[in-house]
Amino acid sequence: MAISKAFHHVMFETDSKILVDLLKSTNPPINEIGDLVSECKTLLLSNPDYVVSFVRKQANKVAHSIARATLSHPSPHVFREAPTTLYSLILNEMQ
Repeated sequence: MAISKAFHHVMFETDSKILVDLLKSTNPPINEIGDLVSECKTLLLSNPDYVVSFVRKQANKVAHSIARATLSHPSPHVFREAPTTLYSLILNEMQ
C-alpha cells in the first residue's frame, strides 16, 4: 500500500525480531519464507526511505491505536503531533 500510494519516509514496525533479522540478513533461508523475505527486501531496497524496525509487543498497542486513528480520517492523514487520545498510551510506554 505504501508503494501504491507513493508514500515517502515510511516506518514499518513489527514485534517479530526474527522477521527484522531476516530482512537485514544477507542470506535469507532457502524456503517459502526466504522467497517472501527476498521479495520484501527488493521492495525495501527500491524505496530507501522505508525502514523496518523491531518493537516490543507492548509498543504495538500504541502503533495499533495510531493506525486506527489514521484510518478514521476520510483521506490519508499525517499526524504532526500525537493525538491527545494517545497520550496515556505513549506515557505508559515511556515508563
